[in-house]
Amino acid sequence: MDDRIWHQHYDQGVPTSLEYPDLTLSALLVKAVADYPDRPAIHFMGTALTYRDLDEAVGRFAAALQGLGVGKGDRVSVFMANCPQIVIAYEAIWRIGGVAVPSNPLYTGAEFGHQARDAGSKVAVCMSMMWDRVTRALPDTSLEHVVVTNIKEYFPPALKVLFTLFKEKSGGHRADLSGEPRAVWMKDLMAAAPASPQPVESSPDDLAVLMYTGGTTGVPKGVMLSHRNLIANSRQLQAVSPGLREGEEIMVTALPLTHSYAMSVCMNHSIDRGYLQVIVPDARDIKGLLGTIDKERATLLPGVPALYSALSAHPGVTGGKYDLTSVAQCVSGAAGLPPEVQRRFEELTGGKVVEGYGLSEASPVTHVNPLHGGRNGTIGVPMPDTDAKVVDEDTETETMPPGERGVLCVSGPQVMSGYWNQPEETAETLRVHADGKTWLHTGDIAVMEEDGFFRIVDRKKDMILAAGGLNVYPREVEDVLYEHPSVREAGVIGVPVGGTDQRAKAFVVVDPDHPVTAEELIAFCGERLARFKVPRMVEFRDELPKTFVGKILRRELAEEERRHEQGG
Repeated sequence: MDDRIWHQHYDQGVPTSLEYPDLTLSALLVKAVADYPDRPAIHFMGTALTYRDLDEAVGRFAAALQGLGVGKGDRVSVFMANCPQIVIAYEAIWRIGGVAVPSNPLYTGAEFGHQARDAGSKVAVCMSMMWDRVTRALPDTSLEHVVVTNIKEYFPPALKVLFTLFKEKSGGHRADLSGEPRAVWMKDLMAAAPASPQPVESSPDDLAVLMYTGGTTGVPKGVMLSHRNLIANSRQLQAVSPGLREGEEIMVTALPLTHSYAMSVCMNHSIDRGYLQVIVPDARDIKGLLGTIDKERATLLPGVPALYSALSAHPGVTGGKYDLTSVAQCVSGAAGLPPEVQRRFEELTGGKVVEGYGLSEASPVTHVNPLHGGRNGTIGVPMPDTDAKVVDEDTETETMPPGERGVLCVSGPQVMSGYWNQPEETAETLRVHADGKTWLHTGDIAVMEEDGFFRIVDRKKDMILAAGGLNVYPREVEDVLYEHPSVREAGVIGVPVGGTDQRAKAFVVVDPDHPVTAEELIAFCGERLARFKVPRMVEFRDELPKTFVGKILRRELAEEERRHEQGG
């Protein structure tokens, strides 16, 4: 395309177009084992797994899943925190032609159950600390089996003993499966399984993942990502990261692997390139994360602005206790990267931190700043083989000229095939334009500058951006508030308005004959929503601003809140 003016900004050696292998994700691990059998694939809490070790565990668990009746195209829910078992689960599901359905480990039983039910999951793989939530969801799902694993299974022997004695029970990691015939321990299942599964014929165009997201409308739905989509995004990421050495880099996976960002940028990318993946179970443990980066001499650290800010400000870093100079490249996503956060982290590491952009519907990365010559305040330029443009906000049909705001649209090999069982939503989001290409309408408001850099000027309509890349869709919170018998109307926004680390605030009109306190409403939501979605504040109103047809105007609530924050 002659109008891909952004190609002029690509770093030296970065190609504008790529050749993509006709492979499945499972084949990437097979190749890594052939090339680097004895290279560490995973480090976790002091335990090392080579690529050969990982492959053997994947083969055995794949056979075990086949023994539970999982066949090609069957969905398997993955409800886990970061640990080796989640990598094994993903790879085993793909090896037998199954479809992974990741669920955020912070989800309540109701939220997990909704996803498993909507996907029609046949089996779930979960951590023991999530077992209670899964049991509450089981009656309303089609799950035939639940495979349970304890986070300690891949701890070194001494640490496993200490964890069992002092932390397992208090941390909620013990699970009693005796009363549920559908449940089985992962370690027992693998011990009894054959070493490898029966071969399954799979195609790159087969569905690999149902990644649930609020999409561009806020209604949770499953993004259908094929093996081809995800491999394309892995290869695009490699292309725009010049200087990285195949089989030698050390990737820190601190972001949750049930999120599309970490699944692609950390896990798939690492296996595709034969990197060592250092898995961190809890990114909120900043001290532990710093110790891991220092000890492992990590070179790659994908993250979000709040994470880089917290690492830079830690006394152990400012005091010189931790050495971060091994870090060479970081891609920051989920929110705008403040220039001061970027500058400070680059000073500490000597590496590069660049802002990128993506969404689950695109596997997820579509834009990234060049390592050299990037531009603060922008999401950079489109990836190789990725087209992007801005269309008018009203009809989303007219291409806007550079400098004019509108809805960002993207097209490329990483774009999803659609939403699971949501043909109307798919047709609204994926549209064939006059050029014959299918374009993903992101819902984000952007501007393309004259020379091809893109800026996001407004995030998806009304989406709340919580730290760590967690997206909260107001409608989901409002729907829960409306379940309370005292609530007549509800509108939810993120505060501080325009911030990159927001919390939900609810504006509520209640039935005067049935009063309720803010504390009671917050507790009510806490029983039904993940912690990061629960409103931190409730403001009672006599009425809420509405459109002509009666739709509550969240934007007006946000503007009122902004004026209040500014003292107006």
